[in-house]
Amino acid sequence: MLRGIIAALWKKGLTPDEVLPSTVFFLDGGLKELYRRVQLFKDSRRTVFVDIDFVSGLQGDRDGVDYLKSIGVDGIITARMRTYNMSCSAGLPSVLRFFALDSRAVEKGLQQLSQNNVKAIEVLPAIAAAKIASRIRLFVPNINIVAAGLLDNVEELAELKKYVDAVSTSSEKLWTVEW
Repeated sequence: MLRGIIAALWKKGLTPDEVLPSTVFFLDGGLKELYRRVQLFKDSRRTVFVDIDFVSGLQGDRDGVDYLKSIGVDGIITARMRTYNMSCSAGLPSVLRFFALDSRAVEKGLQQLSQNNVKAIEVLPAIAAAKIASRIRLFVPNINIVAAGLLDNVEELAELKKYVDAVSTSSEKLWTVEW
């Protein structure tokens, strides 16, 4: 599903010409400009995922999922299992945020993954993915793992490539690194 470097876009003013990766995650903004931004990146042949929990004026309910599908997004990012399942049932790929804060959070997260047939996750912080990716794959062997958060240098990126399928980063200097 997701592979390589993903541009995590916190700045809503960025244009496709300024963003090298072929996949983008919209992590900010409001409902008012979302359609225009999605179309701008889709017209540039980008794969666009939107974090439904971060867009002002959008809710993680069926109407929110249906709206994102209607404007042509390729997928949804969410921290909520209910929204994840709703998105998948609507035929829209989804990425579930997986917070690896401590051992207890990881154990609870693993239970949630295995009980809900989760196909893709975004592990935060990124460097924790190197430590837990093999455990995650024991529970869900074919899961797509994206690492994100607190990633800011090429050395960390090189280490993560051994464990994950993709990395989501807002660090523009990492957008040019070969996967």
